[in-house]
Amino acid sequence: MADPEGRRRAADPNLTANGAVRANRAAQFMPFAALTGYYELVRKQEITVEQKRELTEEKALELSQKLEGLKRGDLVRVTYYDTYGYRSRTGILDEALPAFKLLKLRDIAINFDDIQDIELRGRA
Repeated sequence: MADPEGRRRAADPNLTANGAVRANRAAQFMPFAALTGYYELVRKQEITVEQKRELTEEKALELSQKLEGLKRGDLVRVTYYDTYGYRSRTGILDEALPAFKLLKLRDIAINFDDIQDIELRGRA
């Protein structure tokens, strides 16, 4: 006598021949990372770190004057030093905090010491 349960399993596309759920069977074929963290470490080694440049007295004075002329809501482009090098970010000025040496755009706070250049793109 044939196994009626076996026929039902064979007819159900969601089950394997031994009755296991097909979706669970696929999990055994998921990629295995034997070297956990290795590829992230290799990527970090590939990153070239740009050294931070010191500002000249003239450039520091120019930046200071530009900072004094900025108002909340101005559209500015700021070139600043980040962890691996220089970045430029364009955004709306939220506030400049001289006491804390911070320039705040809507989504980021930049230390005055990291600023390389500021360009006013539009007035509020």
